[in-house]
Amino acid sequence: MLATISTIHSISFLLTLISGFALAAHLGLSLARPDLGLWPASSGWRHHLAFGLFRLFCGGTVVFALCEAGLNGWGHWARYALGLPLMIVAFGMTLRGYRFLGLDNTYCESDGLVTGGMYAYSRNPQYVTSVLATVGLAVTCGSPLTFVFALALFALYFLFVLNEERWLIQGYGEAFRDYMQSTPRFVDERSISRLREAL
Repeated sequence: MLATISTIHSISFLLTLISGFALAAHLGLSLARPDLGLWPASSGWRHHLAFGLFRLFCGGTVVFALCEAGLNGWGHWARYALGLPLMIVAFGMTLRGYRFLGLDNTYCESDGLVTGGMYAYSRNPQYVTSVLATVGLAVTCGSPLTFVFALALFALYFLFVLNEERWLIQGYGEAFRDYMQSTPRFVDERSISRLREAL
């Protein structure tokens, strides 16, 4: 059994690394050559390539983390007390963000600029919560390398955002520029202040 887990562990590690580097190259090329239309892309091979690489990276990260737990043992209960709630709550907020924004709008359609709800605290709340969910996974599985993958996920999201902002400025013009001025890209003191006021 351990031999099988070890093999899956190695494969998922390589898959996560390769897909992460490939996606970073794809998004970097999109930044350098926006005329290629690599990202954002709502359909076609560009869309499928970006999301395929992204899903391989995320799926590989989850499988790798679970294999880490399988190989290294259950560990201390505190891992689960801290990591599981963070992972579950953050992932739940990510799903809520998809629902709030609307699935089509999430996947590069332009159904209207959304600035309320979660989007009043961050222009990219789903990216923030996805990274937090990965940190929770790392804590739960006792996997330092999964923390590294959480940082890599944040870097990939940053590349996504740089490309998406250019597209959103083209689509929404001054309305999005105003939103950029009033709301942080990810999270800052304004997010915390607004949350405090809301509570």
